[in-house]
Amino acid sequence: MSGPEVGFYCSSCRRYNVYALPPAGDAGLCVECGHRDSPAPSASLLALGPIDRCPQCENLYFYTRKDFPQQLGCAAVTATIVLSSVAYALWDVPAAIAVLALASLADLALYHRLSEVTVCYRCHAELRGFAPNPEHGPFDMHRAEEYDTP
Repeated sequence: MSGPEVGFYCSSCRRYNVYALPPAGDAGLCVECGHRDSPAPSASLLALGPIDRCPQCENLYFYTRKDFPQQLGCAAVTATIVLSSVAYALWDVPAAIAVLALASLADLALYHRLSEVTVCYRCHAELRGFAPNPEHGPFDMHRAEEYDTP
């Protein structure tokens, strides 16, 4: 998919789906269960301007993060810990430091290559390819707790 897109979780089955803007006839349709979450993009989103309102839940609050799967990031950290521990056990401190240095360089390279994604605090919709909005900063735990459901 090229251009601006919205990734959302189906309100019925929680499967991740994606549609491009402007929304076509199948926008908001879950490919798993067929449930339709009708998107309502704002005029700013349709004009490819800054994100002002979530097209899925109409929330006004967002955060930005690097567009990288969190599970893959956790797996990379775990693998680095295991590899550096094995290197330390087999070859001593210089090998463990070399593993940690290589992992740090790989992380730095990824950080500079990856783009940003804007995420809705309420429904966790991910908006890609839109103009940046300076009001959207990094993740704020206090704001996220306001939307946490019991």
